[in-house]
Amino acid sequence: MQENMNLKDTSSASGTEKKYEKANEVQTVLVIDDELGPRESLKMLLKDSYRIVTAESGDKGIDYLKKNDADAVILDLRMPGKSGIETLEEIRKLDTGIPVIILTGYGDMETAKKAIHLNAIEFINKPFDINQMREAVKNACARRQNDRKHARMIGELETLNGQLREKMLKIENMATIGQLSAEIIHDVNNLLTVIYGYTQLLIMESDNDNASLNRKYAQTIEEEIMRCKKITSSVVDMARMRMEVEPISLNGIVGKVVDFFRNSSMSKNVVFTLETDDSLPFVKADQVQIHKALINIVLNGLQAIEKSGEIFIKTRRHGEYGIILVRDTGKGIDKDVMERIFEPSFTTRDGGTGLGLSIASRVISEYGGRIEVKSQPGKGSEFIITIPLAGGKKDSRARG
Repeated sequence: MQENMNLKDTSSASGTEKKYEKANEVQTVLVIDDELGPRESLKMLLKDSYRIVTAESGDKGIDYLKKNDADAVILDLRMPGKSGIETLEEIRKLDTGIPVIILTGYGDMETAKKAIHLNAIEFINKPFDINQMREAVKNACARRQNDRKHARMIGELETLNGQLREKMLKIENMATIGQLSAEIIHDVNNLLTVIYGYTQLLIMESDNDNASLNRKYAQTIEEEIMRCKKITSSVVDMARMRMEVEPISLNGIVGKVVDFFRNSSMSKNVVFTLETDDSLPFVKADQVQIHKALINIVLNGLQAIEKSGEIFIKTRRHGEYGIILVRDTGKGIDKDVMERIFEPSFTTRDGGTGLGLSIASRVISEYGGRIEVKSQPGKGSEFIITIPLAGGKKDSRARG
C-alpha cells in the first residue's frame, strides 16, 4: 500500500524568504521513501521537534523541493522507478547545499558509496537506530541553519562592500574635482567679468541704435557663455557618478578631456596635440571612471609644465588592447620619486593631495588595464594607458 504526499505539511513559504528563515522557526525535514512503515516511523519519531513532510517516491520528493524549501532530506536508496541515487542527483541540481541522510538496507553499501560523491552527509542502515537517527537529523538541520547564517553574512558583507565602494568612488571624484575647483572658479569668474562688461556696453550702445556693435557685443556674450557651459558641464558630468559598464569610445573620452582643458586657463600656455586612431574598437568600462582617470593624468602633466609647453595625446590599438599615450614636456620625474607616484597621498607639490595618479592607477587596473610611465628629469614624462578591448566590431550605441 502506498501513501500520497501529505499535502497539509506543505504550506510553508518558498523561495528566498524561506531560505533566510529565522532561527526560531520550526525546521522542515523531507522524508522520501516508497515504504509506508519507515515514513510513518520517522514522522512519529521527529514530529515533536520538526515539521515532517513525506513523499512516497523520488519524483514526488523532487516536486516538493521545486516549490518549497527543506532543512534536511531523509532519502531511501532502494525505491522502484526513480532510484535514490537518481533522486539525489536531481536534488543536487535544485539545491547543492541541502543536507541529505541516506537510508540503506542490507547490501546497499556499494550503492551508498556513490552517494558520497553527491555530498550525502550520513548513512543509516534499516532498521534504523532511534538515537542515531535523531542525532543525524539534529546535525543536518544545524548544518543547514549555519549555512543560512553564513549566506546572510556573505550577503550583508557584499552589501556593505558595495556601499563602501560607492562612497570611495564619490570621495575619489570629489578629490579630482577638488583639484580643478580653484582653477574652474577662476575661469568662470573671468568669463563672467567679460560677459558683464559687454552687457554694459550693449546697454549703452542700445541707446545709440548701433546695430552693428550690438550684434558684435551680443556675439561675444554668447561665446563667453558657451565657454562657461563647457567648463561647468564637464565637471557636472564627472560628479554624476553614473556607474555603468558598457562599450565606450576611448577616442570620444580623450576628445572631451582635451576640449575641457583647452577651454580652461590652466592650459593657456600649453599646446594640446591630439592624434586618434579612428579604427580603434571600444573598450568595456564605465566612461565616468575612465574620464576621471584621464583627467588626473593630464592634470599631472599640466602641473609639471612650469611656464609653457605641449601635451601630446594619442590613441591606438595594440593587439587586443586600446592604448592612450599622454606625453608632456614638463620637468620630468626623478628616479626616486618615480617608484612612489602611484602611492595614495604621495605628492611633491605644495597643496597637492597626492590622490590623482593613485586614483588613475586604481581605475585603470579595475578594468584589467595598466599604466606605464617613462620619464627623464628635464625632458618630460610619458604615461601609457593600456585597457582591454570590448571585442567584436564597433558598436554604434557605445558612448564617448
